[in-house]
Amino acid sequence: MTDITITPQEAAIAERLRGAHPQYAFRRAVKMQTRARAALLGGAGSGKTYTALVLASALGKSTAVIETVHPQAAEYADEFDFDLCPPLTFCSAEALVAALAECQALGYETVIVDSYSLFWSGNGGIRDQANEAAKPGPGGHNAGWNAVRPYERRMWDALFRYPGHVIVTMRTKTDHVVEIDEHGRSVMRRFAGKPEHRDGAEHEFNLVGIMHSDHTLEVTKALSVDLADRVVNRPGPEFAADVRQWLDAGEPLPPLTPVADLIAEARRADATVGDLKALWRQVKDRFIEDLLIADDDGESTINLALYIERRGKAMEELAGVA
Repeated sequence: MTDITITPQEAAIAERLRGAHPQYAFRRAVKMQTRARAALLGGAGSGKTYTALVLASALGKSTAVIETVHPQAAEYADEFDFDLCPPLTFCSAEALVAALAECQALGYETVIVDSYSLFWSGNGGIRDQANEAAKPGPGGHNAGWNAVRPYERRMWDALFRYPGHVIVTMRTKTDHVVEIDEHGRSVMRRFAGKPEHRDGAEHEFNLVGIMHSDHTLEVTKALSVDLADRVVNRPGPEFAADVRQWLDAGEPLPPLTPVADLIAEARRADATVGDLKALWRQVKDRFIEDLLIADDDGESTINLALYIERRGKAMEELAGVA
Protein backbone atom coordinates (compact mmCIF):
# COMPACT_ATOMS: atom_id res chain seq x y z
CA MET A 1 0.00 0.00 0.00
CA THR A 2 1.28 3.47 -0.88
CA ASP A 3 2.27 5.56 2.16
CA ILE A 4 0.23 8.76 2.51
CA THR A 5 2.02 11.78 3.96
CA ILE A 6 -0.09 14.29 5.85
CA THR A 7 0.77 17.85 4.91
CA PRO A 8 1.01 20.60 7.58
CA GLN A 9 -2.11 22.22 6.13
CA GLU A 10 -4.07 18.96 6.48
CA ALA A 11 -2.76 18.52 10.01
CA ALA A 12 -3.95 22.03 10.88
CA ILE A 13 -7.42 21.31 9.48
CA ALA A 14 -7.60 18.06 11.42
CA GLU A 15 -6.67 19.91 14.61
CA ARG A 16 -9.43 22.49 14.07
CA LEU A 17 -11.97 19.71 13.51
CA ARG A 18 -10.93 17.67 16.54
CA GLY A 19 -14.08 16.35 18.17
CA ALA A 20 -16.30 17.20 15.21
CA HIS A 21 -18.39 14.54 13.48
CA PRO A 22 -18.51 15.43 9.77
CA GLN A 23 -21.36 14.07 7.71
CA TYR A 24 -19.06 13.16 4.81
CA ALA A 25 -15.81 11.36 5.60
CA PHE A 26 -13.35 12.85 3.10
CA ARG A 27 -10.13 10.90 2.52
CA ARG A 28 -7.02 11.50 0.47
CA ALA A 29 -7.67 10.28 -3.09
CA VAL A 30 -5.69 7.21 -4.12
CA LYS A 31 -5.30 6.00 -7.69
CA MET A 32 -6.91 2.56 -7.93
CA GLN A 33 -6.92 -0.04 -10.63
CA THR A 34 -10.15 0.02 -12.56
CA ARG A 35 -12.24 -2.23 -14.73
CA ALA A 36 -13.05 -1.41 -18.32
CA ARG A 37 -16.46 0.06 -18.96
CA ALA A 38 -16.02 0.52 -22.69
CA ALA A 39 -18.51 1.44 -25.39
CA LEU A 40 -17.79 1.02 -29.09
CA LEU A 41 -20.13 3.00 -31.32
CA GLY A 42 -20.45 2.57 -35.06
CA GLY A 43 -22.48 1.70 -38.09
CA ALA A 44 -22.90 -1.67 -39.76
CA GLY A 45 -19.60 -3.18 -40.89
CA SER A 46 -17.42 -0.71 -39.01
CA GLY A 47 -15.74 -3.40 -36.90
CA LYS A 48 -17.39 -3.01 -33.50
CA THR A 49 -17.59 -6.72 -32.68
CA TYR A 50 -14.08 -7.49 -33.89
CA THR A 51 -12.57 -4.57 -31.98
CA ALA A 52 -14.47 -5.59 -28.83
CA LEU A 53 -12.88 -9.04 -29.10
CA VAL A 54 -9.45 -7.48 -29.65
CA LEU A 55 -9.84 -5.52 -26.42
CA ALA A 56 -11.28 -8.45 -24.47
CA SER A 57 -8.39 -10.70 -25.46
CA ALA A 58 -5.98 -8.34 -23.70
CA LEU A 59 -8.09 -7.59 -20.63
CA GLY A 60 -8.77 -10.99 -19.11
CA LYS A 61 -8.23 -14.72 -19.33
CA SER A 62 -11.88 -15.56 -20.03
CA THR A 63 -14.46 -13.78 -22.18
CA ALA A 64 -18.22 -14.21 -22.51
CA VAL A 65 -20.19 -12.66 -25.36
CA ILE A 66 -23.88 -11.88 -24.80
CA GLU A 67 -25.36 -11.57 -28.27
CA THR A 68 -28.72 -10.23 -29.38
CA VAL A 69 -30.89 -11.49 -32.22
CA HIS A 70 -28.38 -11.83 -35.05
CA PRO A 71 -25.26 -13.78 -33.99
CA GLN A 72 -22.02 -12.55 -35.54
CA ALA A 73 -19.24 -13.05 -33.01
CA ALA A 74 -18.79 -16.75 -33.85
CA GLU A 75 -17.38 -15.68 -37.24
CA TYR A 76 -14.23 -14.68 -35.33
CA ALA A 77 -13.93 -17.87 -33.26
CA ASP A 78 -10.87 -18.89 -35.29
CA GLU A 79 -9.02 -15.76 -34.10
CA PHE A 80 -10.23 -15.31 -30.51
CA ASP A 81 -11.03 -17.58 -27.57
CA PHE A 82 -14.44 -16.80 -26.05
CA ASP A 83 -17.76 -18.34 -25.01
CA LEU A 84 -21.20 -17.50 -26.36
CA CYS A 85 -24.65 -17.74 -24.87
CA PRO A 86 -27.61 -18.40 -27.18
CA PRO A 87 -28.65 -15.09 -28.81
CA LEU A 88 -31.22 -13.19 -26.75
CA THR A 89 -34.18 -12.64 -29.06
CA PHE A 90 -36.18 -10.89 -26.32
CA CYS A 91 -33.91 -8.06 -25.22
CA SER A 92 -35.49 -7.00 -21.96
CA ALA A 93 -33.56 -5.34 -19.16
CA GLU A 94 -34.35 -8.33 -16.96
CA ALA A 95 -32.84 -10.72 -19.52
CA LEU A 96 -29.54 -8.82 -19.53
CA VAL A 97 -29.41 -8.69 -15.73
CA ALA A 98 -29.94 -12.46 -15.61
CA ALA A 99 -27.28 -13.09 -18.28
CA LEU A 100 -24.78 -10.92 -16.38
CA ALA A 101 -25.54 -12.84 -13.18
CA GLU A 102 -24.78 -16.08 -15.02
CA CYS A 103 -21.50 -14.63 -16.30
CA GLN A 104 -20.60 -13.59 -12.77
CA ALA A 105 -21.35 -17.04 -11.40
CA LEU A 106 -19.18 -18.63 -14.09
CA GLY A 107 -16.34 -16.23 -13.33
CA TYR A 108 -15.83 -14.57 -16.71
CA GLU A 109 -13.25 -11.80 -16.40
CA THR A 110 -14.60 -9.90 -19.42
CA VAL A 111 -18.13 -9.62 -20.81
CA ILE A 112 -19.05 -8.24 -24.24
CA VAL A 113 -22.66 -7.16 -24.87
CA ASP A 114 -23.24 -7.11 -28.62
CA SER A 115 -25.36 -5.15 -29.30
CA TYR A 116 -26.32 -3.13 -26.23
CA SER A 117 -28.50 -0.93 -28.45
CA LEU A 118 -31.14 -3.64 -28.73
CA PHE A 119 -31.76 -3.54 -24.99
CA TRP A 120 -32.99 -0.05 -25.75
CA SER A 121 -34.70 -0.34 -29.13
CA GLY A 122 -34.99 -4.07 -29.84
CA ASN A 123 -37.76 -6.57 -29.22
CA GLY A 124 -38.63 -6.36 -25.54
CA GLY A 125 -36.23 -3.46 -24.99
CA ILE A 126 -36.81 -0.40 -22.83
CA ARG A 127 -38.73 1.48 -25.54
CA ASP A 128 -41.01 -1.50 -26.16
CA GLN A 129 -41.68 -1.86 -22.46
CA ALA A 130 -42.42 1.87 -22.11
CA ASN A 131 -44.90 1.74 -24.98
CA GLU A 132 -46.64 -1.30 -23.52
CA ALA A 133 -46.82 0.27 -20.06
CA ALA A 134 -48.32 3.51 -21.40
CA LYS A 135 -52.04 3.70 -20.66
CA PRO A 136 -54.76 5.99 -22.01
CA GLY A 137 -55.72 8.77 -19.66
CA PRO A 138 -53.68 10.86 -17.20
CA GLY A 139 -49.98 10.46 -17.60
CA GLY A 140 -50.19 8.98 -21.08
CA HIS A 141 -46.80 8.14 -22.56
CA ASN A 142 -44.94 9.51 -19.54
CA ALA A 143 -46.67 6.92 -17.35
CA GLY A 144 -45.08 4.20 -19.47
CA TRP A 145 -41.59 5.63 -19.05
CA ASN A 146 -42.11 6.08 -15.32
CA ALA A 147 -43.01 2.39 -15.10
CA VAL A 148 -39.88 1.12 -16.87
CA ARG A 149 -37.28 3.50 -15.41
CA PRO A 150 -36.57 1.23 -12.40
CA TYR A 151 -35.84 -1.70 -14.75
CA GLU A 152 -33.57 0.48 -16.88
CA ARG A 153 -31.65 1.72 -13.82
CA ARG A 154 -31.28 -1.83 -12.55
CA MET A 155 -29.88 -2.92 -15.92
CA TRP A 156 -27.33 -0.10 -15.90
CA ASP A 157 -26.35 -0.83 -12.30
CA ALA A 158 -25.89 -4.54 -13.01
CA LEU A 159 -23.74 -3.69 -16.03
CA PHE A 160 -21.49 -1.25 -14.20
CA ARG A 161 -21.16 -3.30 -11.02
CA TYR A 162 -20.08 -6.40 -12.87
CA PRO A 163 -16.90 -7.65 -11.13
CA GLY A 164 -14.88 -7.72 -14.33
CA HIS A 165 -14.39 -5.80 -17.55
CA VAL A 166 -17.43 -4.87 -19.64
CA ILE A 167 -17.41 -3.89 -23.32
CA VAL A 168 -20.62 -2.97 -25.12
CA THR A 169 -21.27 -2.18 -28.76
CA MET A 170 -23.84 0.38 -29.82
CA ARG A 171 -25.30 0.88 -33.24
CA THR A 172 -25.26 4.31 -34.81
CA LYS A 173 -27.08 5.77 -37.71
CA THR A 174 -24.78 6.25 -40.68
CA ASP A 175 -24.53 9.87 -41.78
CA HIS A 176 -23.00 11.09 -45.03
CA VAL A 177 -21.09 14.17 -46.03
CA VAL A 178 -19.73 15.29 -49.40
CA GLU A 179 -16.03 16.20 -49.37
CA ILE A 180 -13.54 17.30 -52.01
CA ASP A 181 -10.58 14.93 -52.41
CA GLU A 182 -7.01 15.81 -53.38
CA HIS A 183 -7.98 15.63 -57.06
CA GLY A 184 -10.81 18.11 -56.68
CA ARG A 185 -13.50 15.48 -57.02
CA SER A 186 -16.60 15.26 -54.85
CA VAL A 187 -16.48 12.18 -52.63
CA MET A 188 -19.22 10.86 -50.38
CA ARG A 189 -17.86 9.92 -46.95
CA ARG A 190 -19.76 7.87 -44.38
CA PHE A 191 -19.38 8.51 -40.67
CA ALA A 192 -21.01 7.34 -37.46
CA GLY A 193 -23.89 9.45 -36.22
CA LYS A 194 -25.92 9.39 -33.02
CA PRO A 195 -25.77 6.12 -31.02
CA GLU A 196 -28.94 4.05 -30.82
CA HIS A 197 -29.59 4.33 -27.11
CA ARG A 198 -30.93 6.84 -24.64
CA ASP A 199 -29.47 10.32 -24.84
CA GLY A 200 -26.20 10.68 -22.98
CA ALA A 201 -25.62 6.92 -22.59
CA GLU A 202 -22.00 7.26 -23.68
CA HIS A 203 -21.23 9.51 -20.68
CA GLU A 204 -21.57 6.54 -18.33
CA PHE A 205 -18.49 4.73 -19.69
CA ASN A 206 -14.81 5.27 -18.94
CA LEU A 207 -13.75 4.52 -22.53
CA VAL A 208 -15.78 5.43 -25.61
CA GLY A 209 -14.71 4.97 -29.19
CA ILE A 210 -16.41 5.59 -32.52
CA MET A 211 -15.76 3.03 -35.23
CA HIS A 212 -15.85 4.58 -38.71
CA SER A 213 -16.61 2.82 -41.98
CA ASP A 214 -12.88 2.50 -42.80
CA HIS A 215 -12.40 0.56 -39.49
CA THR A 216 -10.69 3.52 -37.83
CA LEU A 217 -11.32 3.91 -34.12
CA GLU A 218 -11.64 7.45 -32.81
CA VAL A 219 -11.43 7.64 -29.00
CA THR A 220 -13.94 10.28 -27.93
CA LYS A 221 -13.69 9.68 -24.19
CA ALA A 222 -11.02 8.11 -22.03
CA LEU A 223 -10.07 8.71 -18.41
CA SER A 224 -6.47 8.56 -19.56
CA VAL A 225 -4.38 11.33 -21.06
CA ASP A 226 -2.50 8.83 -23.21
CA LEU A 227 -5.67 7.35 -24.74
CA ALA A 228 -7.86 10.45 -25.04
CA ASP A 229 -8.43 11.67 -28.62
CA ARG A 230 -6.37 8.84 -30.08
CA VAL A 231 -7.20 7.78 -33.64
CA VAL A 232 -6.24 4.19 -34.49
CA ASN A 233 -6.59 2.50 -37.86
CA ARG A 234 -7.79 -1.09 -37.38
CA PRO A 235 -7.02 -1.25 -33.64
CA GLY A 236 -5.10 -4.38 -32.70
CA PRO A 237 -3.15 -5.92 -29.80
CA GLU A 238 -0.91 -2.86 -29.37
CA PHE A 239 -3.86 -0.57 -28.71
CA ALA A 240 -5.48 -3.19 -26.46
CA ALA A 241 -2.24 -3.47 -24.46
CA ASP A 242 -2.26 0.31 -23.92
CA VAL A 243 -5.81 0.09 -22.58
CA ARG A 244 -4.80 -2.74 -20.24
CA GLN A 245 -1.80 -0.75 -18.98
CA TRP A 246 -4.05 2.19 -18.12
CA LEU A 247 -6.59 0.00 -16.31
CA ASP A 248 -3.90 -1.81 -14.28
CA ALA A 249 -2.22 1.39 -13.01
CA GLY A 250 -2.87 2.01 -9.32
CA GLU A 251 -3.64 0.15 -6.12
CA PRO A 252 -5.27 -3.29 -6.54
CA LEU A 253 -9.04 -3.49 -6.18
CA PRO A 254 -10.31 -5.44 -3.15
CA PRO A 255 -11.27 -9.02 -4.08
CA LEU A 256 -14.92 -10.04 -4.18
CA THR A 257 -16.32 -13.22 -2.69
CA PRO A 258 -16.81 -15.84 -5.42
CA VAL A 259 -20.45 -16.57 -6.24
CA ALA A 260 -19.91 -20.24 -5.40
CA ASP A 261 -18.98 -19.21 -1.85
CA LEU A 262 -22.14 -17.11 -1.55
CA ILE A 263 -24.25 -20.09 -2.63
CA ALA A 264 -22.45 -22.27 -0.09
CA GLU A 265 -23.16 -19.66 2.60
CA ALA A 266 -26.87 -19.75 1.68
CA ARG A 267 -26.87 -23.52 2.25
CA ARG A 268 -24.75 -23.47 5.43
CA ALA A 269 -26.55 -25.55 8.04
CA ASP A 270 -25.59 -23.38 11.02
CA ALA A 271 -26.38 -20.03 9.34
CA THR A 272 -28.45 -17.69 11.52
CA VAL A 273 -31.29 -15.40 10.47
CA GLY A 274 -28.87 -12.50 10.78
CA ASP A 275 -26.36 -14.26 8.56
CA LEU A 276 -29.00 -14.84 5.89
CA LYS A 277 -30.22 -11.25 6.01
CA ALA A 278 -26.68 -9.98 5.49
CA LEU A 279 -26.18 -12.49 2.69
CA TRP A 280 -29.44 -11.41 1.02
CA ARG A 281 -28.27 -7.80 0.97
CA GLN A 282 -24.94 -8.86 -0.52
CA VAL A 283 -26.67 -10.91 -3.22
CA LYS A 284 -28.93 -7.95 -4.08
CA ASP A 285 -25.95 -5.60 -4.25
CA ARG A 286 -24.22 -8.01 -6.66
CA PHE A 287 -27.38 -8.26 -8.85
CA ILE A 288 -27.33 -12.06 -8.71
CA GLU A 289 -30.62 -12.55 -6.87
CA ASP A 290 -32.22 -14.15 -9.96
CA LEU A 291 -29.40 -16.67 -10.38
CA LEU A 292 -30.89 -20.18 -10.56
CA ILE A 293 -29.49 -22.75 -8.14
CA ALA A 294 -30.45 -26.33 -7.36
CA ASP A 295 -33.14 -26.54 -4.71
CA ASP A 296 -32.82 -28.80 -1.69
CA ASP A 297 -34.68 -31.63 -3.46
CA GLY A 298 -31.80 -31.87 -5.93
CA GLU A 299 -34.19 -31.80 -8.89
CA SER A 300 -35.91 -28.41 -9.17
CA THR A 301 -34.29 -24.97 -9.32
CA ILE A 302 -34.94 -21.77 -7.41
CA ASN A 303 -33.70 -18.18 -7.50
CA LEU A 304 -30.84 -17.55 -5.09
CA ALA A 305 -32.60 -14.66 -3.33
CA LEU A 306 -35.82 -16.65 -2.93
CA TYR A 307 -33.87 -19.56 -1.49
CA ILE A 308 -32.28 -17.26 1.11
CA GLU A 309 -35.63 -15.65 1.95
CA ARG A 310 -37.30 -19.05 2.33
CA ARG A 311 -34.63 -20.31 4.71
CA GLY A 312 -34.79 -17.12 6.76
CA LYS A 313 -38.60 -17.23 7.08
CA ALA A 314 -38.50 -20.90 8.05
CA MET A 315 -36.00 -20.11 10.82
CA GLU A 316 -38.12 -17.20 12.10
CA GLU A 317 -41.26 -19.36 12.15
CA LEU A 318 -39.41 -22.13 13.96
CA ALA A 319 -38.11 -19.64 16.53
CA GLY A 320 -41.66 -18.29 17.02
CA VAL A 321 -43.02 -21.76 17.69
CA ALA A 322 -40.23 -22.51 20.13
